[in-house]
Amino acid sequence: GLVDNWPEQLRPHRKKFTLGMTVFMCLLGLPMITRGGIYVFQLMDFYAASGLSLLWCVFFQTIAICWVFGAKKFYLCIEEMIGYRVSMYWYVCWVFLAPAFMVFIFVFYFVRYSPITMGAYHYPAWGEVLGFAISLSSMLWVPGYAIYYLLSTKGSWSEVLRQGVTPVIKPRMEAVMAEEKARLTCQDVRDVEMNIEADLSDDSCDSYDSKRCLGEDL
Repeated sequence: GLVDNWPEQLRPHRKKFTLGMTVFMCLLGLPMITRGGIYVFQLMDFYAASGLSLLWCVFFQTIAICWVFGAKKFYLCIEEMIGYRVSMYWYVCWVFLAPAFMVFIFVFYFVRYSPITMGAYHYPAWGEVLGFAISLSSMLWVPGYAIYYLLSTKGSWSEVLRQGVTPVIKPRMEAVMAEEKARLTCQDVRDVEMNIEADLSDDSCDSYDSKRCLGEDL
């Protein structure tokens, strides 16, 4: 994702960047293999990997794709990628069921929240604070960028809001060229099929005319 965001800067150094990220992730995982690493792992798992932060990000991704970009456009994109239309069941899930379930789970999480434990061990208060800080480290970027966009973009509030929820997608030149190449290939295949059908039709007509002439001679 980072390489795709800054292709000019990172793509020429893709291998070095991947190696650096691998080493960085390895260093982050080292505390979890220490003697008390299971407690660190449980803290990360409870508040980050399977907690409300992941649900929060997925919810706004779903809203952005299905309600801002447009579920119908997304539906057509899926059809273009896989070559056939998926069931409308998925459309209903994307637009209605998935957001509703995520809101329900998010509210239920706080209603039924209980402090984190590890067997008989109860984490101290600073452990819970650290856990929520881990969650907020990924959650705050969503409203944070929205506030930054509203304050830094020129225009009235309504204009900025309308501009912010209007999708601006510029396809990469490689994608446009690949799509055009695929279209031309399909056109060539259709032309070949039509020529074959025409040849077969002509052969059938010639065969029929020959049999008819032969019958008249007899």
